[in-house]
Amino acid sequence: MAITGRDIALRAFSSHEWRMAADALFQATGATVSVMDFAYGDVIFGEQKCAHCHLVSEGSGEGTFSCFDLMPDPRSGAGRIVCRTGVAALYSPVLRDGRSVAHIVLSGFVTSTRERRGVYERLLSRGVSEDSARRLVKALPVISRRQAESYLHIALASARTVFDATVERLASRERMDELKLFVSAGRQVVTTEHLDSETLGGIAEEAVAMVGGEAGAILRPRGSVLEVLARTAEWRGAVGAVVPCASTASGRASETGKTVISQGKEGASATLAMPLLVSGRVLGVLEVRLAQSAVPVAPERLSRLGRFGQFVAIALEREDERTAVSRAMIGYSQLNELASELGGQTDINGVAALVLATIDRSFTFDVGGLVLTGWGRDRADVAIVDKISQADVDSALDIVSGRDGDQHPFAELNLRDRCIDADLPGPAVEERALSVVSLTYGSLDIGWLFVGRSDGERFGAQDNALLEGIAAHAGAAFGRAALFARIRDDYAKTIAALSATLDMGERTGRGHASRVMEYAMMIGGELGLDVESIEQLRFAGLLHDIGKTGIASEILLKPSALTAEELEAVQRHAEIGASIVDQIEFLKSLTPVILHHHERWDGRGYPHGLQGENIPLLARVLAVADAYDSMTTEHPYRQRLSSAGARMELQGSAGTQFDPRVIAAFFEVLDRMSLAGGTGLLAPREAQGRADLPA
Repeated sequence: MAITGRDIALRAFSSHEWRMAADALFQATGATVSVMDFAYGDVIFGEQKCAHCHLVSEGSGEGTFSCFDLMPDPRSGAGRIVCRTGVAALYSPVLRDGRSVAHIVLSGFVTSTRERRGVYERLLSRGVSEDSARRLVKALPVISRRQAESYLHIALASARTVFDATVERLASRERMDELKLFVSAGRQVVTTEHLDSETLGGIAEEAVAMVGGEAGAILRPRGSVLEVLARTAEWRGAVGAVVPCASTASGRASETGKTVISQGKEGASATLAMPLLVSGRVLGVLEVRLAQSAVPVAPERLSRLGRFGQFVAIALEREDERTAVSRAMIGYSQLNELASELGGQTDINGVAALVLATIDRSFTFDVGGLVLTGWGRDRADVAIVDKISQADVDSALDIVSGRDGDQHPFAELNLRDRCIDADLPGPAVEERALSVVSLTYGSLDIGWLFVGRSDGERFGAQDNALLEGIAAHAGAAFGRAALFARIRDDYAKTIAALSATLDMGERTGRGHASRVMEYAMMIGGELGLDVESIEQLRFAGLLHDIGKTGIASEILLKPSALTAEELEAVQRHAEIGASIVDQIEFLKSLTPVILHHHERWDGRGYPHGLQGENIPLLARVLAVADAYDSMTTEHPYRQRLSSAGARMELQGSAGTQFDPRVIAAFFEVLDRMSLAGGTGLLAPREAQGRADLPA
């Protein structure tokens, strides 16, 4: 059963965080903060009756109905109301999706001595004794209307924060499950050499479970029919069977590229058919059989299934790619070395370097290379042999790309072996022998490979065939590299969402994990670490505090100093976090980084007391990034330091708490970014568009 707004309100406003906020406002102002549900007529937070309510109330009525002669409309916005004792109260709604789930009520005060007199007279008119009425009005603080409205806004802001945090906590388990599921699916996409029916059947089982279905299958368009690639155990039909597209939900989904939910006849199951899309192209259909009671499907479930379907689509596309590459390799045995090298390459720059090296080994030419225009890129990588004029290079690129380089220059031009002589005249176009083949990925044109020579010789059929073979491998490799980049981005986005939940759960400064990630990656770049290590810092920065999900919120949110036992519990978060990521294959390499990011250079850290170079380098980098952001971020128990103050603290701890080499690298990064205004150190954060970085 879905959790209602009232359910969330009941949990949020019975929480320790809300009690602390309401008590703090009362101590500061003397005004009482209550949370009421006007629709139900009850008090969610606060005494059932104010201390003086018995003076005018009859019987033992409970709830807001016994507080007011006239109840406000549950759908009303902010307003003012007078209770039965004549004391005014201000109220404002707490909204969820534009609907009121509760009202914050500020009461127990008067706005003037004249109003105090009015309360006194109202009490007398209701039969309250003069002595009791006098004691009551004397105890009421006088707060101006403007101040009262400000206090109500403060209470409302606190209420919204606590409400939103409660929503996040209730969703955290589901998000963690989704994260694990996506990481597991992504790992299969990346590591599986061949997606057979058994592997795809397991993926179909997970998809069916997402929407509470009864059975499911993955189908592939084959002309006018759909072929069953995989099925769950309860699915009718066999793998390899064909289903007609006409008059079927899956057929409509395949043709339109949109999700179709088909209601079955009375008593029969409904069908959900979701197209599996990559760049708008339908690669398959995920079909799920649903009980009638499961329809309509909740939007959030459909959204989750859609995100999961992206992984399935990528898996199918990778399978197509594998088949295409296998076919291309037949007949091109001389390209085995290139195929082997490209098989382990997932970086576009790395693929470009390998392709240029292969062209260099395979042809006699004076200018050659590649032009890449796919996936929003506009780059040319040119290999030059012997001396050549700039005009010659420009002419070759103009012919290959079909555009005027002077009017539309490339966004990125990489010249390898800069043997350019400005004094050399370029040869006439007709004197140049040029072989050009298209780079494609599926049906997408992503660029060109080319070689050119001006020595009077021509490229023969064998040269053209070889260049086509290189282009076939290069196109698949560039496609794979782009897919890997998309997968990494999907992982990062999913993990970033989880890290934002962790920040909210600890009431850490907003964006803490993202900033730690950025600082750590910048330090890694300054230290000259390889791309893989910097990628590890990317995910370790986002997940370094994931272990705090296993620590009681009362400890994490405690505004005062921790006891020895509480401090020991907090310190266990490194081991808890390491154990969490160690269970996820894709994140396993982060285990030592997260485990040891609180070790100290002098050996006095935790959990294992490692010292100096025995601490993993990435953990040392993460420690500095985490410390700097923690010092420059506001916390409930201490004020933040300025950047200069934080630098002094780090400098003073170099050689004791932190690796001096890492500190020096971080200072280089900060200095360089400060000069550029990158961190906002020399300019307002708003002016730099980076309000998430400390000033």
